[in-house]
Amino acid sequence: MAISFKAYNPWRDVKSLALTGGILAALAVSTCLLVTAADETNRTLHLRFLEPQAATYAVDKAPNEGLLSARERTDEIRARRMPGPPEHIVLRDRVVLGLADGVRIDTVLSDSPLRVSRRVGPSLFVLQAPDAMTAALEADRLACMQGVVISHPVRKRPAKLHWRYAPAPNDTYFTRQWHLENRDPATGAPLGFDLGIRSAWADNLGDGVIIAIVDEGVATSHPDLAGNMPGTYDHNFVNGSSSGTPMRLQGSHGTAVAGLVAAVGNNSRGVIGVAPRASMTSWVVFDANEYMVDEETMMDALQYCSNVVSIQNHSWGNASVGQLALGVLEDQAIENAVTTGRNGLGVIMVRSAGNDWQSGNDVNDDGYGQDPRAIAVGAVRVTGRATSYTTPGAPVLVAAFSGDDDVATPTGVTTNYIQLCTTDLQGALGRNTDPVTGDYGFDSTGFGGTSGSAPQISGLCALMLNANPNLTWRDVQQILVLSAWQLDAADPDTKVNGAGLPVNHRVGFGVPDAGQAVRLARWWHNRPLRTSTGASIRRSWNIPDDGLRVLVFGPNVPSSIQSIPAYPSDAPHPDNPTKTVPIVDVGQATEPIAIDLKGKAALIQRGVNYFAQKISYAAAAGAEFAVVYNNTGSTDRVFMAGADLAFAPIPAVFIDRVSGEALRNYLASSSNVLAQLLLNSLSINLEVTENLSCEHVKLRVFFNHPRRADVRLALVSPSGTRSVLHHFNEDVSSPLGDWTFYSTHHFFEPSAGTWRVEVGDEQPGQTGKVNGVELTIYGVPITDTDRDGLDDDWEMNHVGTLDFGPAADIDRDGYSNLVEWLLEWDPLAPDLPFQIDLSMWSSSIARLSWPSSRSGHYQMLGTSAIDKTGSIIASQPGRFPEMEFFLPLTNLTEFIQVKYDLRESF
Repeated sequence: MAISFKAYNPWRDVKSLALTGGILAALAVSTCLLVTAADETNRTLHLRFLEPQAATYAVDKAPNEGLLSARERTDEIRARRMPGPPEHIVLRDRVVLGLADGVRIDTVLSDSPLRVSRRVGPSLFVLQAPDAMTAALEADRLACMQGVVISHPVRKRPAKLHWRYAPAPNDTYFTRQWHLENRDPATGAPLGFDLGIRSAWADNLGDGVIIAIVDEGVATSHPDLAGNMPGTYDHNFVNGSSSGTPMRLQGSHGTAVAGLVAAVGNNSRGVIGVAPRASMTSWVVFDANEYMVDEETMMDALQYCSNVVSIQNHSWGNASVGQLALGVLEDQAIENAVTTGRNGLGVIMVRSAGNDWQSGNDVNDDGYGQDPRAIAVGAVRVTGRATSYTTPGAPVLVAAFSGDDDVATPTGVTTNYIQLCTTDLQGALGRNTDPVTGDYGFDSTGFGGTSGSAPQISGLCALMLNANPNLTWRDVQQILVLSAWQLDAADPDTKVNGAGLPVNHRVGFGVPDAGQAVRLARWWHNRPLRTSTGASIRRSWNIPDDGLRVLVFGPNVPSSIQSIPAYPSDAPHPDNPTKTVPIVDVGQATEPIAIDLKGKAALIQRGVNYFAQKISYAAAAGAEFAVVYNNTGSTDRVFMAGADLAFAPIPAVFIDRVSGEALRNYLASSSNVLAQLLLNSLSINLEVTENLSCEHVKLRVFFNHPRRADVRLALVSPSGTRSVLHHFNEDVSSPLGDWTFYSTHHFFEPSAGTWRVEVGDEQPGQTGKVNGVELTIYGVPITDTDRDGLDDDWEMNHVGTLDFGPAADIDRDGYSNLVEWLLEWDPLAPDLPFQIDLSMWSSSIARLSWPSSRSGHYQMLGTSAIDKTGSIIASQPGRFPEMEFFLPLTNLTEFIQVKYDLRESF
């Protein structure tokens, strides 16, 4: 039986792959033919061949031993190149012979047992010998003859299939590790989002990369960790010992982190890490009371073994609602690690973003988390939505998966989302005390928080460095940006930046696809050295106090409600003024609103049901925004908080009872009343003239404000991308002074143009000033007259025009002009061959895949004859970067055809 895959595509007429004989059964096993034996003098013969360079081989004298005698053949013998690797190759009973110009083949073979089998070139031949040993001996003899330039036996060299999809590991709890693979075990159908790890594991498991778990210690003897924790570089920075175990008896945090990074894989037990063949070392920086070491000791840890350890995982951060600056000692240690570590390529530092969204914290409040030399990682739950706790902030680069418990919903009930499955302390000391499963945590004893998402990125970085050890710390960050996807299409915070990349304050550029990250790592060219540009102004400005307002327009509007002070909420913030629209009183909105609110605003009274439900009802009715007023007190206002509220599709603000009731009464007595939300803020423009392709952006602001909680700060790039750097929070006791903020949101945008700093105050009673601003933009110099972030020379040389921007995909291969520029590809033609891959997903299901883009449509057809059009098995729109179909092996037709059309449907 033969199985043929025909692919129709717009770039190449036909691509087919024929698989014959029991190939499906063979897909799950290695086809590498390796025979090992001692190279003893009395059993080997050393022969010299021309390949065309001279090469010496140790050839076995006894061809009928071992594997060869079992197969009873003399058309193959074993040999090993000397000097060379220990693996043997197989020499066949045929000889490749190349002759110099003018040399006759009949003269050379006049007294040889070899006979011409094929002439493959003017002076290149394949000769047949009676057996493999004769072929080897004759090749050696002919190599010494004048006029012979090539003479060697036909070789069968060691090889293995590089599947695009790795076989499932045999680890007992792999099916519980939904963050790695979240599919129906019976069909392969997706059950939710995951890292797509098996695409990354195809021929890359993290070998040779060392990762430091900088934490409270790891149970290094855990049977699922010990094999990847040799202990060579373990260090306790609290007491100076070489022990990497926790100082706290029930300190399970580091053990859970380590399991997610690099638990041993394919050992028929427990779990598997993202990088199951990477090595780990445990660096203890928390004592038995969970206090972190002092900053001098942390300096030592951050630069420890920096030419040996490639990656550091930091699943910890600021424990306060206040701002925590990075000390000069730690700052210098990080600089040493990224400039001299890994022999100048830089140590990769991965940090959890934090779990304090509900406290109003921001990653920019944490000097560790905001540091652009580290990768700040947020968390998403199994649904792809940001978790209810992940600390937001413009420094967040990417996110990964984690659990999420006690999540509030608009109806007021709470729900739980599945936790991560990973290693736990053994026995009764761990979170899971079950006598059978107690070495591992899952379900109610599973792991969560951004402490769980960060180690997944650390493991992925190990796979990337295994694929390309020459990546710098900046290269790694940029590959993560380009391989990440926004999984929650309904998150209103997601905006597309000037380079065409969707970015979000909660999850950064999204969750990386592990397979795509590893592929990009292989293809990547090191970015040029980083430089910087910027602008600054030193003068004093007053910040307008209590500046968020509901503006009311209409006939004879009472002065008390013409500009109503408002509090913001966790719903989308009106940084830009909303439309001016009619406003409608909808009461308490305890039930779905029957009024058509399209092109209108909703006035809603507090009470009975939750804020999130009220606002969701208003949005469902079509409202542009919602104004909620208090039902108690007089001038009291509250901040409407909640993770559920953050995903409301419309802005919402809160006003006091007196103003709300006055507005309600005015609406009852007047018609044609309009409203608008507006933040009255300070705006400072900074002009940048130098053209860079942006990386990280830094803004230092010299504040003088007595109450930090009041201040909202945003930076808007020339491309229009807004980075929110500081916002309404619970830190009412701290002033705001000189502070530096960072953003990742402007990656690959153009630097030149007007950058706008926006400063607002959203609570009454305390006023403040800005006494200066300093903007620094890091990136790579480019020629960019059209200010699109692409280098003009590349555009003209490869496209011939500046008319296409960075998000354009001219050749419709799924890779934008930005990526094609960074990879040095041709933007006018697909650079990847259209190759079909068939891999075993399970013992009963095959996975068929090929590179694809989001454009066009694919059909898979089954037929009993390759020259006939088959019947449709499945039909799907294009998906980037790869299409896949899962095929039960019991239902395969004899031939399968894959058809592609550039149209959206057939």
